[in-house]
Amino acid sequence: MNGLPSLASTALNLFREFIPGNQDAARFWLEVGSTALSLLLVLGLLLRFFGSENSRPGLVFAAGVFGVLLLAAGAVAVELYVLPTLPSPVLNAVDSVSSWAAGKIQQPAWPARTTLLALGLAGSLLLLVSPLTRMTFKVPGFLALVAWLAALAAAWTVSAVIRTSLTAKSEIQAPTKNNP
Repeated sequence: MNGLPSLASTALNLFREFIPGNQDAARFWLEVGSTALSLLLVLGLLLRFFGSENSRPGLVFAAGVFGVLLLAAGAVAVELYVLPTLPSPVLNAVDSVSSWAAGKIQQPAWPARTTLLALGLAGSLLLLVSPLTRMTFKVPGFLALVAWLAALAAAWTVSAVIRTSLTAKSEIQAPTKNNP
């Protein structure tokens, strides 16, 4: 029973880490709400039109919320159980593989912790979320995986577009407010 509070607090800390904090509460809730809405819309449309007849809005909402919680569970499990037990040579090996991959695609390298958390999310998507969606909506496993990948990509894209457009407007407006 002691593991549940630490699991919940770790999930909350990971949420705070992956969602950059804003001082403006309205902007934060706009980003979170638009992200959630786009995820549910894309997931619902794909499951409804290419899946089964039983994908009602309430069921899609429940599956979306439960699926996001299960996605977070993969990263939380890595944070709580894998990272503290890994020896430093394994973390160094993950860092070197991440650096090698980053050099191949000309992107900045991820630290070992971020790479392992992303692998936890991917494992949770493949092993928990996609099979649960397949069983719930009676769709092929490939369609369930594609639906979640498209929904997550749409959600992250909407959030990034809102973040960059709101940041650009606030930076443009800030100097005009300070000038008398």
